Amino acid sequence: MARFLPASLVLATPFLLMLGCSSSSDSPPASTPSDQDAAAQEGGNDDVTTEDAPVEAPAPTKATFVSEQSITIASTTTDHLAFPDVTRLKDGRILLVYRQGASHVDATGRIMKQFGTADGLTWTQPEVLYDEKDIDDRDPSVTTLSNGDVLVDYFQYKVMKLADGDMSVHHIFVGRSSDDAATFGPFTQVNPGSMSPSNPKLSSTGRWVDDTNQELMVQACSSAVLEVGGELILPAYGGNPLNLKDLAHCPKSTITMYTSTDGVKWAEKPLTFDLLNTWLQEPALLRLANGTTLMQVRTAKGASPSNPGKMMQATSTDDAKTFSALTSFPFVGHAPELAQMKSGLVLSGYRQLDDAYTQEWVSFSWSLDDGKTWSEPVQVEDCGAQECGYPSILELDSQRFLFVYYAPGGAAIQAVVYKYTLE
Repeated sequence: MARFLPASLVLATPFLLMLGCSSSSDSPPASTPSDQDAAAQEGGNDDVTTEDAPVEAPAPTKATFVSEQSITIASTTTDHLAFPDVTRLKDGRILLVYRQGASHVDATGRIMKQFGTADGLTWTQPEVLYDEKDIDDRDPSVTTLSNGDVLVDYFQYKVMKLADGDMSVHHIFVGRSSDDAATFGPFTQVNPGSMSPSNPKLSSTGRWVDDTNQELMVQACSSAVLEVGGELILPAYGGNPLNLKDLAHCPKSTITMYTSTDGVKWAEKPLTFDLLNTWLQEPALLRLANGTTLMQVRTAKGASPSNPGKMMQATSTDDAKTFSALTSFPFVGHAPELAQMKSGLVLSGYRQLDDAYTQEWVSFSWSLDDGKTWSEPVQVEDCGAQECGYPSILELDSQRFLFVYYAPGGAAIQAVVYKYTLE
C-alpha cells in the first residue's frame, strides 16, 4: 500500500511511496557493504602491515530541492501557450518547442521554438517552427539524437462536421533538423490513416468507418522519441475515433510503440495490458542508466477518456519491446515526463489533479532506486481550477535541473531552476 507524508514535509523529510502492492510500504534500506578482513603483507623482516579495504558509501535515500530562479520564457495576453518540451543541442544551447494557438484547442495551433543559453536563463524571441494551415498542431516533443540531429514529433488534429455528428481526426508527424534546429526538413506521418478520410459515417456497431466500411483509427503522441542504439522508439496512444453519441461503448484507447531506423518509415507494435475499462493515454519513456526502460502513462476510468484515472507505470528489460504489468500511483497525473540525472536521481514531472478535477498543480516526484519507489508529489505551482502543466525536465550542471511547464490557463511558458541535494 502506498504511504505518503503530509505535503508540508516533502522537502524536509521525504519518504518514498511504493508502486503497486507490497508486503511493506517502507523505502528499501541503503545497502551496507560486508566487512572485509585486512590484508597482511610480509616485507623483508617480521613486520606485518594491515591495509583496510575501501568501504563504499551508503546509497542516498533522500533528496531535497531548492528553487533557485523562476523564468518566464514566453507570455501572452491573447493566445494560449502549452505543451513545452526542451532538449540540449550539440552546440550547448537549449531548444524549447511548444504550441501556440488562439485557445486550448483550435485550428490556429502551431509549433513554436525558442533558443536558450546553456544555463536556461536567457531566451530568444519566439519563432514559428511549423504551422499546417487549418490544422491544430499539438503537443510537440523534441530530442537530440546521438549524431546531433534534432527530431520533433507532434500530432495534427481537426474536427470533421458530419451527418452522424462530430468526428476528431488526429495523426502523428515527425520532422528532422541537421543544423541545430535552424531549419527542419519535411514533416512525415508516422501512423497509418488519412487526415481527410473519405465520407466517414457511423457503422451499425457505432464505430466510425470510411466509404469502404473500413474502421478508422487515430493516434497521438505526448513525449519525445527515444533513441536506443540504432533504433528510434516513439510511444503513441489512440484507437477508434470517439463516437460522442455513445462514449460508453467506445473501445478504450491503447498504447503503441512505433520503431524506425531512419525517422521516416515506422513499424507499429501495439502493447496489451490486462486492464478493464481503462483508457491509456500520453505515454512517456525513459531508458535508465542500468538499461531498464520506464514507461509512465495517464489513464482514465469509465465512459470518457476525460475522466480521472491514476497515473501508472510499467518497466521493460528488452528496450521497450515488452513491458511488465502496469502499477498505479495514488494520484491523478497527466502527461508524465521522465528524466534521469547523472547522479542517478530519476524525476517524473506531471500535471497533478484531485479526483474531482477541481484543483490542479504542476508537480514532480523523485526516485533514488531506478523508479521502483517514488516520493509523494512535490508541487511546483498551484493552478487552482485552471489547466496547466505538461512539464519538461533538462539537467543543467552541479546538481541543477531546468523544469519547464505552461502556466495556468496557458498564459505563459514558465521555467524553474532547481538545485538538489542527495543524502
